[in-house]
Amino acid sequence: KTAFYDNVFVSRSSDGGQHWMPVQVFAGPVISTNGNVFPAVTVDATNGNVYATWTNRSSAGTNVYFSFSADTGATWSAPVIVNLAPAATTAIFPWVAAHSGTVDVVYYGTSAASKDDPSAVWNVYLAQTTDNGASFAQSLVSNTPNHKGVICTNGTGCAPGTRNLLDLFQVKIDPLNGLAAIVYVDDTLTKDSSGNPLAQTVLAQQQ
Repeated sequence: KTAFYDNVFVSRSSDGGQHWMPVQVFAGPVISTNGNVFPAVTVDATNGNVYATWTNRSSAGTNVYFSFSADTGATWSAPVIVNLAPAATTAIFPWVAAHSGTVDVVYYGTSAASKDDPSAVWNVYLAQTTDNGASFAQSLVSNTPNHKGVICTNGTGCAPGTRNLLDLFQVKIDPLNGLAAIVYVDDTLTKDSSGNPLAQTVLAQQQ
């Protein structure tokens, strides 16, 4: 890490956790940051491949990146951007699952140029690859927006209403049928007694 938190490392152990070796997966551009909650890593139990995903914000925009390792994390592929057109312009909060060579990356995305745009309209996206990131099939998980306005990633420093989605975002692949189950937060469904958006946990299942 640097003061800008623009690098990604995965630490690996070959002796049951007694010793660890950090391996750099991503070196972010100058004056960029990965502080967009959170980097995530998973292992495909059927082939041992390791997959990592994270968000980087730079002068080129805010994007979700992906890299994989076929040698238990010793070396990593060149990072690629997941949220390619016609998917979201701005993407944050990635999570990842893998099984039998299929890798699913989920994220919150918007067509706005910044996550801090008060007019941003957010949806949940699923990006699926079966060729270790050479290509992704993008699909909308939420058929209606799950959030409108700013999504703040500064924790307790966030203004009211900008941190409603919290950190409740997960994806898993059913090993019996290969379909994804995604849990995310939607604050557009109901309101509290004062008329403020009330966050709800939602389960979406791939058909």
